[in-house]
Amino acid sequence: MYYDSKPCQVCGSEVRLEAKEPGDIEEPDGPVGPEEGYVGGGDPTVDKRICTNPDCPTYTDPDRADEV
Repeated sequence: MYYDSKPCQVCGSEVRLEAKEPGDIEEPDGPVGPEEGYVGGGDPTVDKRICTNPDCPTYTDPDRADEV
């Protein structure tokens, strides 16, 4: 089960989790992980973190939305 309760990294407010759309998921270009350990495609997070503070720059600026 995926659980994420960290506050917004920019303003410290509570975040809301929303499902990602298929176009939002970025797949890595190749294997990830240390050369001597696990190597695989890596799993992107299953949801978007949306800051609940309407004054937060991540809430108002789409270019900063990933900073949450």
